[in-house]
Amino acid sequence: MPRATSVKQYNTFVKGLITEASPLTYPENASLDEDNFVLKRDGSRERRLGVDYENGYALTATGLAATIIEGSRQSFHKWENPGGDTSVSIGVIRVANKLWFIDLLTDAPSNNLLNNGAALTITGLSSAEIETSVINNYFIIVSADLGRPILLQYDKETQTIQQSVVHIQVRDLWGVADGLGITERPTTLSKVHEYNLYNQGWVHSIQTSCDTSAETKSAFALGFMELTLANLGVPPAPEAEFIDPIVYTTIPSIQCTYTNQGYFPSNADIWTLGKVGDSTSANFEKYDPATMVRNAVDGIEAPKGHLVLDAFYRGYSRNLLLGSTNLPQDKEEGKLTTIAAYSGRVFYSGVVSSIIEADIKSPNFSNYIFFSQVVTSADRLGKCYQEADPTSPNISDIIDTDGGAIQIPEATRIYKLIPTSTSLLAFAENGIWEIFGDTNGFVATSYQVSKISSTGFSSPKSVVEAIGTVFAWTKAGIYIVSVDKVSGRYQAENISLVTIQTLYNELTELTKNNARGFYDEKENKVRWLYNDTPAYLHTSYVNKYNRELILDLTLQSFYTQSISNSIPYVADYIALPNYVVVGTEEDVYAGNEPVIDLTLAQVVVDNDAVFGRITPFSFLTMAGTSFTISQYNNDSFIDWKTYDGVGVNYSSYLLTGYETFGDIVRTKQVPYIWFYFRKTEDGFSLDGSGNLQIDHPSSCRVKAKWNWTDSAASGQWGSSFQAYKFKRSYIPSGEFDSFDNGYEVIVTKNKLRGSGRSLSMLIESEEGKDMRLLGWSVIVSAEGTP
Repeated sequence: MPRATSVKQYNTFVKGLITEASPLTYPENASLDEDNFVLKRDGSRERRLGVDYENGYALTATGLAATIIEGSRQSFHKWENPGGDTSVSIGVIRVANKLWFIDLLTDAPSNNLLNNGAALTITGLSSAEIETSVINNYFIIVSADLGRPILLQYDKETQTIQQSVVHIQVRDLWGVADGLGITERPTTLSKVHEYNLYNQGWVHSIQTSCDTSAETKSAFALGFMELTLANLGVPPAPEAEFIDPIVYTTIPSIQCTYTNQGYFPSNADIWTLGKVGDSTSANFEKYDPATMVRNAVDGIEAPKGHLVLDAFYRGYSRNLLLGSTNLPQDKEEGKLTTIAAYSGRVFYSGVVSSIIEADIKSPNFSNYIFFSQVVTSADRLGKCYQEADPTSPNISDIIDTDGGAIQIPEATRIYKLIPTSTSLLAFAENGIWEIFGDTNGFVATSYQVSKISSTGFSSPKSVVEAIGTVFAWTKAGIYIVSVDKVSGRYQAENISLVTIQTLYNELTELTKNNARGFYDEKENKVRWLYNDTPAYLHTSYVNKYNRELILDLTLQSFYTQSISNSIPYVADYIALPNYVVVGTEEDVYAGNEPVIDLTLAQVVVDNDAVFGRITPFSFLTMAGTSFTISQYNNDSFIDWKTYDGVGVNYSSYLLTGYETFGDIVRTKQVPYIWFYFRKTEDGFSLDGSGNLQIDHPSSCRVKAKWNWTDSAASGQWGSSFQAYKFKRSYIPSGEFDSFDNGYEVIVTKNKLRGSGRSLSMLIESEEGKDMRLLGWSVIVSAEGTP
C-alpha cells in the first residue's frame, strides 16, 4: 500500500500551556502540560535555574517563635524615596507584627538593613494581611488588624523610621436619630436633638432681644465647636483622643428660638433664615426667631456637617463635642483594608461594616471609599472632608482639592483599590468599578463612577498593574482590565477562558484568595505565586508558596514553575530597582598630579557608581524563624542548595500537544526525529576525586505517546531515549579546556518507534543538567488510504 511522506519542523513553540482545546483540534506550538521551563520569545525553551539565596545574602533572625511564624503573615512592600531621599529605596519586610527595612539599591539587600538594623513593632498587628501605599514620601499601612492606618516617616538625618497613626476624619453628614419628624419642633430639648441642631449650624453667637439671664447662658453655654485631634499618637482609650471643646458664654440661637417661640428648632429649620439687618459687630449676627419660622421650608432636612468627627468613633466624638454621655456609641468595628495613592490623594476602603450601638442613620462603610484632601503635608492624610462648612451661609462650597467619600451602593465588600494613570479601579466582592474624573483628572467637585464587570473578586494580592492594564484573579477566572480603544474607558475580559481555565478551576478558593502577583517590567511578564498542595490551610503558613504561574505579555502565553517549599520557602515577591548603587573611592588629582594631605597620603573622595541589575526580581524567603532573599540563580538546577549543601532536585518537563499532522483518520509513523539544542558545555573542572568533569552539561529524555493515550497501560507509550548527545567524543586538553568542539547547535537524529493517529511527546530533564531546546523536526509517513 503506498504511503504519503512529509517533513514538519517545530521551532516556534511559544503558545505555552493550553488546557482548553479538544484532542482533535489542539493548537500547534502549545503544550498539554509543562513545568519548570522558561518560555523564550525566540521559540526555544530553557530549564529554569534553581532557587537559592542571593549572592552575599544574610539571614535575619526575627526573634519570633516558630508557632508565631506559622500562624502569621509575611510580605514585602516597597517605599521609594522615603522622606524625599532619592539615594534610598526601602524594602519593607513584614513578619507577624514586625517590620524590617532593607536597602534595595545595594547588591545584596538582605545584608543591608536600615533603621540601625532594628525592627519596628506594629501594635495590634497579628494574622491579617497589610496593604501599603506611598504618597509624598509618606508610607501608610492599613490592615484588618489595625484600628487606624499607620503612618511611617523616614528621618534622612538619623536614617531611622518613626510611626504614628492617621485619624480618618469626616464631616458628620448623617447626624443621630432623635425620634423626631423632620419638621417637628419639640418643647423639650434632648441631648440627641441638641447635637443634631449644632451639627446643622445652630451654634452661632447672635444679637437678639431674647432673655440673656445667667441661668439661660449657663444652660446653653455650648458655642461653636470643631473636633480637634489631640495628637497623631495611639491614644490609651478613644475617650481620651480629643481636647475639650471651646465654650462660649454668648447665648446661642437654639435657646433664643425657644424663648421667643415656645419650642426648639426642628431638623428642617435653618437658623440663617432668621437673620435680620446687619451685624453691629464682626463677631455676632442679628437673629429673629419669628423671621426664621416665616421663612422656613417644610419637609426638607437642613444641611448637616458643621461638625468634624472621627469616622470610626462617631459616638465618642459626638459625646465629647456635646459634653455628654447620652449619645449612642455608633462605633464602626470594621477596619480599612485597602489603600491607594491616586491623583495626589490617599484613598481608603475595604471595611466590612459592623457597628456597636448603631441607629437608623448610621452609615454602612462596606461600600465606601474615603479620599483625603490633596496631600501637601502629613496632617492632610486623614482629612476626608471638605474644608468649608456645608452649613455656613457664607462659604459652603466644595473645592477641587477637598476630601470626601464615594459610596458605591451596588458594591458589597471592596477588596482592592488599584490606581492607573487615568482612573482608580475598585475590585469588590460582586464586581469591578472605575472611578475617574474629567480631562483635568479626579477632583472632589467632578468625578464619575462606572461599573466595569459583575464578576466577583476576593483575591486582593493577585491584582497586578502593568503599564495601564490590570490583571486579577477573580471568581470566574484570570481577568484583564484594560482601556477600550473606542470609549476610552476600562473594560474587563477573562483571558484564562480559552487558555488555562481548567487549571484555574482546579485551584481551591483558599489558593486563589491568597495568590500574590508581580509585574516583571524587565521581562514584560506577570507572575503569580500560589500554593496548590492538599495540606494548604489558612491558619498554617498561608504565605508559603510552591507554584508560580507566568504570563508572558509579549507572547500572550502561560506557563508554570514549581518551587520546593519545605525549608526554606518562598513567601512573596521582592521588586528590585533596575540598578544598584555601589560606593567607591576615587583619587583626587590636580591636573596630572595626585593631591596629598598633610600626612602625605593620597586624598580620596567618596563616589557612588551605578550598575545595571541583571536579576529583575527576587523572593522574600523564610528559613525557619529567619528571613532572607532568594532568586533563580543556581546553575546546578537544585533548589535551596545553600541551605544544607544538598538542596532539592526538581524536574523540568514538557508534554507537547496532540499532533495529528492534519489527519485524524490514517495511522502515521515517525521513523526519525531530529532534535536541535543550544550547546551548554563550556569547560571542565575537577571533582572531589580529582577527576575532570564537564561544566554545565545538558541532557534531554524523550518519550513518545501515541493515539491520545494518558497511561502506559495502553501499550502506546514508547521507551525513553536520550536526545542530547555528541556525534563524537571530546577529549579535553586539561582542566582549563573550554570544550570548543566548533558547534553552537547540537543536532541529533533519533528513531521514534510506534505508530498512531496522533503523537504527543514527553520531554524531560535530567537531574543536575541543563537543557536549551531550540526545536525538532520529523519525517512522517501515513497510509495511502484510510
